[in-house]
Amino acid sequence: MGDVHWRELYHEVVDTGLCTGCAACVMACPRDVLGYTDDSYPLQIGEGMGHDECVIGDRGCDVCTRACPRFRAWETELDTELFGRVREPDEVYGVARSVLLARTTDAAIAEVGQDGGLVSSLLVWGLQEGLIDGALTSRIDDTTRGPFDAAPTVVTTREEVLASAGSRYTYAANPLAMAEAEERGLRQLALVGMSCQASINGSLPARGVNKYARRIALTLGLLCSKTFTYDGQREVLAEHGIDVADVVKINIKGVFQVWTRDGGYQEIPLKRFHPHTRPGCQLCPDFAAEHADISCGGIGAEGDWTLAVVRTQRGEDWMRGVVDAGLVEVRPGESDPVAMDLLVKLSRISRKRWPADTLPDEHRAPALLPVVP
Repeated sequence: MGDVHWRELYHEVVDTGLCTGCAACVMACPRDVLGYTDDSYPLQIGEGMGHDECVIGDRGCDVCTRACPRFRAWETELDTELFGRVREPDEVYGVARSVLLARTTDAAIAEVGQDGGLVSSLLVWGLQEGLIDGALTSRIDDTTRGPFDAAPTVVTTREEVLASAGSRYTYAANPLAMAEAEERGLRQLALVGMSCQASINGSLPARGVNKYARRIALTLGLLCSKTFTYDGQREVLAEHGIDVADVVKINIKGVFQVWTRDGGYQEIPLKRFHPHTRPGCQLCPDFAAEHADISCGGIGAEGDWTLAVVRTQRGEDWMRGVVDAGLVEVRPGESDPVAMDLLVKLSRISRKRWPADTLPDEHRAPALLPVVP
């Protein structure tokens, strides 16, 4: 990009509310002058620098803008890099090679995993086969804001994968775990992340951020409509007599499902959580993790299967590997009409969020394709 840097990124993405807080810019910054706030936004931490100032950028560094998966014509650039073409208007959930329903055959993974346990199975298999040294994902961290909060982490063993399994609906900027991976000398990594985080699968190679593009051997995107603030979730749970410290599992299946340590289970209307949606999710148009190698989510009629949208050649290779190894069983996604209908419906709803027609010209991504009606 050359003539743009943090100043443009700040004004066009962060200041306009388009920033999802994925932390790709922080991860990639070669001089460590970008930091990350508790509110999940990047900020300038260079000494004496204002919000939009960067001395390194003034000298010609533009790495942060190249890493950002929401900067300018991001969608068409990333599509072209990963798929050799831009998506067609009727590809509402993005370019796909196949859509499958997958379920682990590993009893231990099935016990702790979310839905079909596909993500954990892929990570365990990749570690066993030596295809990756570790994975960037999230874990429960009760040392910061409180119990059941999520934080970026690196996992390198089967046991660590199982310990990190399951969904959290607080936000963890998993790309930030790259710093730990570098310190530990890990060279080949899987990235597990929300749709926004998974988009760096395309932004890094499309814009030549090769140091990190070469390290990411697989990107698993999690289907995501939105996440909620930790404090907001704690407040709503308390209103229903649930202490967040007692929560052992949550899921969203049209309602907010909560399992507690005493064996209890409650369902809370999802609309109670909507006021606590993270600001970074308000304008995100990508439910389906459209630039992941494999997009994964539990949106079907059957709760023990994961819907998997296989998008790239390496995603296809990994899926074939776990199936051939007998670690995962699959069937066509079309065998669950509920899952397919939700994939289209929720993707369409999310795409309506992108404010391309209302942004000032200098902040607009003009190449973004229109929402499918």
